[in-house]
Amino acid sequence: MKRLAFVIAGSILKKRVFENLKKDYMVEFRNRYSIYVSISFAVISTLSISLASGGILIPQKIQAIILWIILFFSAMSGLPHIFTREEEQETALFLRLNAKPDVIFASKLLFNVTLFLILQIVIIPLYIFFLQLDIKSLSSFILTMFAGGLAMSASTAILAAITAKAKGKGPLFTVISFPVVLPVIWTSVDSTFIALSKTGCEGSNNIIFLFAYSVVITVISYLLFAHIWLEE
Repeated sequence: MKRLAFVIAGSILKKRVFENLKKDYMVEFRNRYSIYVSISFAVISTLSISLASGGILIPQKIQAIILWIILFFSAMSGLPHIFTREEEQETALFLRLNAKPDVIFASKLLFNVTLFLILQIVIIPLYIFFLQLDIKSLSSFILTMFAGGLAMSASTAILAAITAKAKGKGPLFTVISFPVVLPVIWTSVDSTFIALSKTGCEGSNNIIFLFAYSVVITVISYLLFAHIWLEE
């Protein structure tokens, strides 16, 4: 009986998470504000670096650093929007009354993960083409991109909620996010450099760290989210 109740409760929770996620998709892709801003910044930055280099081959370490700098600042334009929009449009109170904090947190986190994935799908091929990346280990490179994106999205979800509650904008979000995201960027750069310069799975420890970091920061964020979201 307990097992049946647990299954039913899990099914209801899953349904409500995806209903809220669907609503976020509909609203965001109707306005497309954060996506346009993030993609525009990434494309302009990539083209500017390509033109500034003048066709000179950039060292692989620098290529890895530039890639994650572009991904970081592109994400900083879009990731906080999912919470700040609720406060700006004055729908946050309605959301608090009609959805549990765990449902809201899960749906917003999933939205940020998919948003960052969309940015990567657009940015990375352009970056590879214009910066002439020679990837030695494609599997390691793909895993690094996914693990780094997941860790960055998980790290910033709770910070986006804090920024929205403080009526903050993008600059504040970027400032408070950087110390939390710094280990992710550092590890992702190192793992990307290994994927660009060496074959095999030498960067596996970095990838494991990124996945572990995502789990730990998600659990901590989940435990804190209800207090932050319901605090007036």
